[in-house]
Amino acid sequence: MWSSLKLRPPSAPSNLIPRPRIDSLLDQAVSHPLTVVSAGAGSGKTSAAASWAHTQRIDRHVAWLGLDRRDNKAHAFWSGLSIALIAGDRVSTDSALRDFAPASVIGPGEVASLLARLIDLPRPVVLVLDDFHHISSPEVLEGFEQLADHGARNLRLVLLTRVEPPLRLRRLRLGGALAELTANDLAFTLDESAQLLELGGLELRPEQVATLRERTKGWAAGLHMAATLIDPSDIDAGIAGLTGSREAISDYLLSEVLDHLEPSQREFLLQTSITRLVNSALANWLSGRRDSQLVLERLVSENALVSMVDDRREWFSYHPLLRDLLRHRLTVESPDVAPRVHLRASDWLAANDQPVEAIRHAVSAGDWTRAGDLMFQTIPTVLSVAAPEYAAAINPLARRASTHPGYHTLVAAAACHMQQREFAAMERDTVEARQFLCDVPAAERASAEVVLDLFVALGARIRGNTDRAVEGMSRVLDVVDGTPRSRMPLARHYRAVAASNLGAGLVWSADRADAERVLADAELQLADLGLDLPMLNVTAHRALLDAMAGRLRKADRRATSALELIDRRAWGSEYQALGIYLALGLVHLGRGQYGKAGRMIRRGLSATGQLTDRAVRLVLAITAVQVSVAKGDTAAAAAADDRLRAGIDRTPGAPLRIPRWAAVAGAQALISAGRPQEAVRLISEPGEDRGFAGAWERVCLAHGYLELSELGRAEALLRPMSSESGWQDLEPLVMAELLHAAISSLLHRDGLALKFFTAAVRRAQPEQIRRPFLLLDGHLRSTVHRYRLLDGEHSAFVESVAPGEPASRPHGGDPGPLEHLTEREQAVLDYLPTMLKANEIAADLHVSVNTVKAHLRSLYRKLDAGTRREAVERARARGLL
Repeated sequence: MWSSLKLRPPSAPSNLIPRPRIDSLLDQAVSHPLTVVSAGAGSGKTSAAASWAHTQRIDRHVAWLGLDRRDNKAHAFWSGLSIALIAGDRVSTDSALRDFAPASVIGPGEVASLLARLIDLPRPVVLVLDDFHHISSPEVLEGFEQLADHGARNLRLVLLTRVEPPLRLRRLRLGGALAELTANDLAFTLDESAQLLELGGLELRPEQVATLRERTKGWAAGLHMAATLIDPSDIDAGIAGLTGSREAISDYLLSEVLDHLEPSQREFLLQTSITRLVNSALANWLSGRRDSQLVLERLVSENALVSMVDDRREWFSYHPLLRDLLRHRLTVESPDVAPRVHLRASDWLAANDQPVEAIRHAVSAGDWTRAGDLMFQTIPTVLSVAAPEYAAAINPLARRASTHPGYHTLVAAAACHMQQREFAAMERDTVEARQFLCDVPAAERASAEVVLDLFVALGARIRGNTDRAVEGMSRVLDVVDGTPRSRMPLARHYRAVAASNLGAGLVWSADRADAERVLADAELQLADLGLDLPMLNVTAHRALLDAMAGRLRKADRRATSALELIDRRAWGSEYQALGIYLALGLVHLGRGQYGKAGRMIRRGLSATGQLTDRAVRLVLAITAVQVSVAKGDTAAAAAADDRLRAGIDRTPGAPLRIPRWAAVAGAQALISAGRPQEAVRLISEPGEDRGFAGAWERVCLAHGYLELSELGRAEALLRPMSSESGWQDLEPLVMAELLHAAISSLLHRDGLALKFFTAAVRRAQPEQIRRPFLLLDGHLRSTVHRYRLLDGEHSAFVESVAPGEPASRPHGGDPGPLEHLTEREQAVLDYLPTMLKANEIAADLHVSVNTVKAHLRSLYRKLDAGTRREAVERARARGLL
């Protein structure tokens, strides 16, 4: 009597969760004549198919046949198949299939007879054949291929198997007659994992679920064991202890995976499991075999918890729990072999440009000398996006610094502290490491000194001590240039890193031409070294130089491109990104786009906290003051200025240019608050230089004297900027010309006022510099009126910056309450002061022209404005621009 247990799907366990995703996949799959669900032990294929069979929503009967080794004979297989189809009244009482009752032997004729009886199945039937991997008989497989190729119109076959069945499936696959589900399809998603673990009594945070899901790769058996093994009272410890060497997990893997493999396969897995990924070349190197590609592909096809990780079938990975078990068994069974295998892996990985993994294996082998040598050969990695991985790899070496101090261990500690932004500890490590320089081979000593100097100079730069950073980086370049390349293999890396940081320091402490020259040189050197973050640092500071000089278009292009990269690669919290936020903030500020400027500055100030590039952070704080001044928010400007002063007090090594710039911002805040006398006292005297700080000091002082009606003193300050060469920064020059225009207008020199105003417009228009016009709007109205009457060549630009007469408002000019602007409306509003047309705004925002026009109509309604110019004026009056 055929066992009825084999003829029905297993009952759903109590901890089975609904998986509509899998049900949907099976619904779609059974529209094909044949479906193969191939996945390893514990993948949940049987329970998923059984659940679907019990609850399936399609108009088909589901027949079930559970197979075992006894069914690997023609008589048992075909008899079972016919009985499964007959059971449960799935065929009519007069069906010829009910008469099929073979004796002890089933040959090709009897199989053909059975297939003929299946042709006229009156109702659609899905036949699920569970554990099909037990079927290997050529005779049975040949007959089954006939069934799959020429099956009945109303019959759909579903195979559940641990290994890809040895059937000729290519023709079915190409003809669209085959559906396939794999372990990847059956793997539990994050949401499904959370439901399963919750049903098992574990209340987990999202990050804990994500860790377990990654640890088990969504493997059903692994998640079920996790739910059983983890103590709900100490979940973090339970997750940490969920490894393949844990008894319950190792027993399962041994019995369900490893015991089903050939001894040679098991030995191969033991020797190749020590690496996170493996390809055929590495596997051959570790195992001593020459056929590793074939072995790996066979393990994949047998669903032995081995999977391919690329479409080219080159790289493979082992399930994390299986790898845990294999590494544990290798250590237990062959304790002398394990270190040698790790060293072989380290050699291969180092020779194939995988230094981080090479270090890990040297550490696993306990070869600290090799680990230190590899670290020393790859130390620039700590300045790349791979820094977290690199720090994790060298961390065991760093931890030895306290018990085994030496050059390598202390440099490893310094690198780890640097990656964690613990700069005081980093400097202590470098000081101690210098005591061990005598232990470094003479041929490597110059490189060793360079590494220590780089760490010290980088720490100085991060803390805002720019002079010390410049001095240190200059010394590094001198040593690199004076050392033969044969004695310093990483000379190009050291030079590029030093030059990029030297250029960043020179932005704040030297002539602009020097900074630009060094940064341009660093950019060329970094181009092919793979040091992305130092390259970002160079781009940021070149954009900063452009923005400070008034080259707003070039600064915008550089910084916007870099910002796209930052957002795409999630580098927003790297300290090298701060300069990009600052450059864009300065561009928007100069263009009079105060809303956009404020958002960019806030993003920069919130990006990395206090442990960041202090010089750039201070200038972000300076720009925050200036944005509030430009928007007319005197309270916010005063509060931002207080924060700025506190930041400067915490940065005793800040270069002089930054406190001078900060004083200008503070003076501008005082002028905006109607306290010009205090502003004049704050700056007192302009510097003798004609650089950025000196130019702004002059125009800010002149502005203060203008407000005090001391026009002679204001003119005296401005005269050198209009009569002498060497002044290069566009925005303060525009400001100076506008101040001249304002003074001339007050002295009734209307022709001269118009001349200065026209010169300012010509200078500002190409770069769309608007802030000086907006800061001085109260002093320029009569001159603007005359310019309009003359219809100057840049009238459109003047329309975008000159406020004209205030629009009439009801109730004595009270603008009244404003309906809330959406985020997209605010984005469109930021463009209104520009001369960009609706189609150009749409292109910039990546939306349609109609969308922009709809936002414009909404803005005009909310601002009670009839024209673009009125909308700009009223938005400024409300502090929205």
